[in-house]
Amino acid sequence: MVEASGLSGGSPVRASTDLLRATGGPAAGLELEIDDALLLGRTIAASERIAVDPELSRRHAEILRERDGSLVIQDLGSLNGTWVNGARAERQVLKAGDRIKVGATTFELVRAVARSRLYDDELLHPWYEHAVKSLAAGPELLDFHTHTGFNDPDGFRFSPDQLIATLAAAEARGVVIPMHEPDGYPQANDRVIAEAAASDGRLVAFCRLDPKSRPVPEAERCVAGGACGIKLHPRAEEFQLSDPEVEPIFALAHETRLPILIHAGRGIPTLAQDAVALAERYPAAPIVLAHGAICDLNWLWRVVPRHRNLFIDTAWWHPDDLAAVFALIPPGQLLFGSDLPYFTPFMSATMAVRFGLQAGLSVGQLGGILGAQSQRLLNREEPLDLGPPPGPERLGYSILLERLTSLLVLAVGRMLMGRTGYEPLALSRLACNVGSDDAPESGACRNVLALLEGQEAFARAHPRDGPPLASGIRAIMLAACISRTPDVPLPDVADLILGKELQAEAAAGHRSFAETRLRHVPREVRPDLRRSSAADHLLIDPSDE
Repeated sequence: MVEASGLSGGSPVRASTDLLRATGGPAAGLELEIDDALLLGRTIAASERIAVDPELSRRHAEILRERDGSLVIQDLGSLNGTWVNGARAERQVLKAGDRIKVGATTFELVRAVARSRLYDDELLHPWYEHAVKSLAAGPELLDFHTHTGFNDPDGFRFSPDQLIATLAAAEARGVVIPMHEPDGYPQANDRVIAEAAASDGRLVAFCRLDPKSRPVPEAERCVAGGACGIKLHPRAEEFQLSDPEVEPIFALAHETRLPILIHAGRGIPTLAQDAVALAERYPAAPIVLAHGAICDLNWLWRVVPRHRNLFIDTAWWHPDDLAAVFALIPPGQLLFGSDLPYFTPFMSATMAVRFGLQAGLSVGQLGGILGAQSQRLLNREEPLDLGPPPGPERLGYSILLERLTSLLVLAVGRMLMGRTGYEPLALSRLACNVGSDDAPESGACRNVLALLEGQEAFARAHPRDGPPLASGIRAIMLAACISRTPDVPLPDVADLILGKELQAEAAAGHRSFAETRLRHVPREVRPDLRRSSAADHLLIDPSDE
């Protein structure tokens, strides 16, 4: 038989159906599904064809699924050993196509297309499917902003297996960039180039440069090895675009048409004036300002249309920032990005489609944003002209939904700072009561409530499945997007909202639904929410009595 055992600590990123396929020996043709664990041996064999194998030990080997979704085979002290690709293995990480020999049977590992279980992706899936999959011809997603690495100062750790599984779940490819490395980037650049080379086309590598550490020779070395672009991070590497060491990097990009992605989000002073000046001096260098260029967006939108080599990626979450980006920036100068592992393609692509449609963009323009334009930059081709910005006229406005959006944003802001989102989330639920199912805001409110209910349940079940950010926070970010894009169609959501009696109790006590539900549970079996990590992050304000 096949034994599966659950793994503690949250849901892994995993394939939907990983298989061991027997290609030789007494079990040739047999296929075994791998869940969280697969145990092989004569007394616990998955097939009598294996059980009669005299070369197989009683407990021969076990395949385990790690937290990041990778698979590891562990020999269990077998007499004849466990062999991977012709070499004896005690414990080894497996990859697709590996040949595994136990006893007289040889298997091939077949890894299926992944279904992302990173953070709360599964919770966001219905909105992703409705937004992205409903577009004509199903545009190819190319995420221009993802990372791998293990030394991120914000506490993220992300492996190539995690990245590929998360992208595959969204049927996306991605540009992969090293996270911050305190000891420099040559080794990290080699790592992401190798990850891209081994990804079967799923990943495209960018090298990360420190302008103070011989950046041009490092860029030339990386491009010769397979890198297709450059990443600069003024905040992490403590430089400005006006520094003299930066100029040669842009000169190289101009000569080779290499795209340069620049951190332009939180934690830095203004940089867009220098970026615009560099775009003028080096017009063949595609310059991409990350995170919606939020540090300078309030004036930058006026000059972006005059510089066709200046682009902005969408790797951000705030609904007002994204509404402005999609309304004010020419669509041909927008590139879809998620900032994995901070956010995910499920969340970011859904937001891009919804904000784009709300602003009045066509399906063809959205296809350019979601991948076609990025591919042209990677191919070092002239960018597409996708027309002028649509302007703010179609952004939509409802004072009731604006109240709801502001409360959701407040909750996210508190949670990003490590505080509880209890009060603004409770008020958000109350703000969803618009008095009638026929009210124009009712559809958006039902979807927001479904996300908030799902998020609370997710956070209670997986209180640590989200750090360094609070568990389930991306569902609240998507809820704010929905309330800010009221004219875009929404999926029919299942009835995830509590019954009227519990809603009334929650409203009357101004408590979270989780705490209200506990009043219907015997006291002796109630969890202590005020001492749980979930409560610390989002459910209950410890000071609230």
